[in-house]
Amino acid sequence: MRHIARLLFLLVVIPAVVFANDDGITVAVSLQPYATLVKMLGGARVNVVTLLPPGADPHNYEPKPAIIKAFSIAQLYFTDGSGLDKIWMPRFLSANKKVKVVDVSQNMEWMKSEEDEHSAHGHHHESEIDPHIWTSPARLKVIAQNVYQAFKNVDPDHFSYYVARFQMTMDALHRADRKIVSAVIGMPKESRSFIVFHPSYGYLAKDYKLKQYAIETDGKEPKPKDLAKLIQIGRKNKVKVVYVQPQFSKRAASTIAKELGAVIVETDPLAADFLGNTQKFVDGLNEASKK
Repeated sequence: MRHIARLLFLLVVIPAVVFANDDGITVAVSLQPYATLVKMLGGARVNVVTLLPPGADPHNYEPKPAIIKAFSIAQLYFTDGSGLDKIWMPRFLSANKKVKVVDVSQNMEWMKSEEDEHSAHGHHHESEIDPHIWTSPARLKVIAQNVYQAFKNVDPDHFSYYVARFQMTMDALHRADRKIVSAVIGMPKESRSFIVFHPSYGYLAKDYKLKQYAIETDGKEPKPKDLAKLIQIGRKNKVKVVYVQPQFSKRAASTIAKELGAVIVETDPLAADFLGNTQKFVDGLNEASKK
């Protein structure tokens, strides 16, 4: 608890003075979870500009002038290398030709979308990469290492500060990692599967020996035949938890959960509080193990 309280202090109190710190680094990131991770690692040395506002869908995002203006003073841009930002990044980069772009997915093994466990519908786009690396604590450790290295390179005079922040961040990620491992161990081997509307947890599933099945088909709610097939797959794999997300309809998920006798758990993969979201995911696994 002492570690958690200290981390919350650093995240909430210290960033309030960042804007008054003329010696700090202005960093841009694409998504809210990355912004939180960068704040954890950079603390008072870093001012973070988040390109995608809360609640926005990265697939159809249209940047506002105020965001482009904020990006124009960034010294670093942390891209995750997934291509999720490729449509709107040219506009940002044209506003800031001096920004240093750092790929935080270095040393990361990517999955294509067909490598997820959302194969219930048979609808795949073979050229697409699954971008949701931030939902897995195991992958966030790799991302944290890359961000930490970038900070040391850009701001070497504060090396010891970043070392301390990095260790604290890795401790928090390790605790999240252990929670998932413990929850999975508590589940019967034959039912280590889950259903989610949008396939946001493919990397988490792969890293922690789970199976993910998605409800949506090509970004839309399933047709009755797709829904029936998914229910059949859920029964076969003894699925006992269905995850819903605030960005999508819960209607199909409710039908599936009722048919399977599964619990419904709401998570938000795009939430800034990725540690809290991971805890909600773990709570769902723990609930499933009781059914």
